[in-house]
Amino acid sequence: MRLKILVLALVASLVAVSAAVAKDHPGKGPKPKTGASCKPAVAVMLAGTLAADVDPQDGDTSFVLTVKRSNRHGRAYRQAGTATILVDAKTRVRREGAKTLGALAPNDRVHGMAKACKADLKAGGMPDLTARQVGAHPAASTEPSS
Repeated sequence: MRLKILVLALVASLVAVSAAVAKDHPGKGPKPKTGASCKPAVAVMLAGTLAADVDPQDGDTSFVLTVKRSNRHGRAYRQAGTATILVDAKTRVRREGAKTLGALAPNDRVHGMAKACKADLKAGGMPDLTARQVGAHPAASTEPSS
């Protein structure tokens, strides 16, 4: 009988300790719906061209994209016609083997991907977009083929 009581007390104390330890982990729980580190974050895909007067340099923190196509999360940017794309140290830029923002040239065809909070995009919202990756190609040539 004493053994049963001892085992029952041991199990009860282990359950109480595990519950107390589980409550002490910061960062657990619901994520914010807007702002930094929000959930759910969705991918905003934009494609278009750089304007003829836009020539980003390596030290620039943003560039303006004339938006021609987008996924459904980027509809508001497509309807507005332009989007200011922010660039940080984590942004991957690719253009014909070059990996810097200064490699982009006026009239380039550009496609970019950024993450944004789904709640911030509702009702036509246009939050600032920091690009995760930017891909570019030279402007299509208009020379006739022979």
